[in-house]
Amino acid sequence: MASYASRRAQSAHLPAQNDRENYQVSASSRRTSSGTVPTLKVIRLSDERVIYPFQGHADMPFFDDAEAAQSYAETYGWKLVDGDIAVPE
Repeated sequence: MASYASRRAQSAHLPAQNDRENYQVSASSRRTSSGTVPTLKVIRLSDERVIYPFQGHADMPFFDDAEAAQSYAETYGWKLVDGDIAVPE
């Protein structure tokens, strides 16, 4: 398994990609006593920057079932990707 430093060095030589293929959206859900909550992680692959979650992000809403929660998280994740492509940090 490659170390973190070597992966960063390898990705530094890759050209910057400004499309959805440059992002990883991982959506899932978890059950709580109040309902099912979406979980989401969005990473920009070219520089391994975590786009979501970020410090101070709003809580995800509760859903009745896991499928709805995961669908919400995935849709929200791709909206974040589109926003980052439009206005990268």
